[in-house]
Amino acid sequence: MLKGSAPFRLWRALKIRARRFRPRGGILMYHCIADAPCDPWAICVSQRDFDEQMAVLADSRAAVDLAAFATTEAYTRDGSRLAVTFDDGYVDNLTCALPVLERYEIPATIFVIGNAVGRTREFWWDGLQRALLESGPLPRELDFPFGGGKHAFVLDEQPGDAERGEGWRADGGLPGTPRQQLFLTLWETIVVLEPDEQDAAAEYLLKWAGEPLTPAAGRMPISPDQFAALAGHPLITLGSHTLDHLSLTDLSPERQRAQIHAGHRMVEELAGRRLDRFSFPYGRFDDTALAAVREL
Repeated sequence: MLKGSAPFRLWRALKIRARRFRPRGGILMYHCIADAPCDPWAICVSQRDFDEQMAVLADSRAAVDLAAFATTEAYTRDGSRLAVTFDDGYVDNLTCALPVLERYEIPATIFVIGNAVGRTREFWWDGLQRALLESGPLPRELDFPFGGGKHAFVLDEQPGDAERGEGWRADGGLPGTPRQQLFLTLWETIVVLEPDEQDAAAEYLLKWAGEPLTPAAGRMPISPDQFAALAGHPLITLGSHTLDHLSLTDLSPERQRAQIHAGHRMVEELAGRRLDRFSFPYGRFDDTALAAVREL
């Protein structure tokens, strides 16, 4: 069947029509509930917007628990059933999101990184963001001693480049400023490092940028007590998000399985119960990762 031929066009039209009427559902995947003018990966939603979104779900009676999609009960032709989830386990999931979920009685799943519970520093991607996109004027030169040797960068900024970072989306188009390009280059370098190296790289960049090492309290991971509060709440179901939030597709099969299984068991031990939910970091997975999850 040749592309562009009459049979191909008919096949394509039938495929689109079949997809339109196929039962489906949706997942609203949140991370942070915070006001964030600089949000390159679009992971933040303000508490006001989150409240409005949950009000819509409540008014339309659209919210379902994620487990409903393991059967056929939540799938409809109009895709009107939606589950609410959070990745990573930020403290604002408890302090900002949970009061809204309680107000509208909406269930949610929170996928927690095993080694992040009780972590005393921010996630590396937030440190990189503060250093490159939320800082003032930056030094012109950067010697970056991570990721297989020393990398030298020259940052030719123009007046106003720092302010132009607000509203930029890293996955929505080409970088518009030198610091946005540097942010993407460093992100791709750091994402494949070991956990300790990732933290060291973020700290190095914050010092280079002249930014404080301590972030805003709301962007920190949950403490053990906060984890316990979420684990014991009737609207919250916990899931796992690997041990260290590494890029699974950049790991060997053995390390993929270790990250998935160890993280899952750790969150289970903290929660005191079996878990049946898992989320892939960065949305990256392959057949090896899928097989490791199925083993659980």
